[in-house]
Amino acid sequence: MKMETYSDQYAPLGDDPRAEAYFNSLPGFIQAQINSRKHRPATYEEMVRAAEEARKAF
Repeated sequence: MKMETYSDQYAPLGDDPRAEAYFNSLPGFIQAQINSRKHRPATYEEMVRAAEEARKAF
């Protein structure tokens, strides 16, 4: 599987339909946690992991 890397926090949402659909399906507090991370996810897979970590924190 090809790992896609993004250059900024909003790139995954605009460039990868999977990432955009996944991010948009998340509750607002999870989206906020992902957007506020110091090191934002650089790949779709990292974004999924970040969401899972945020869910575990609540």
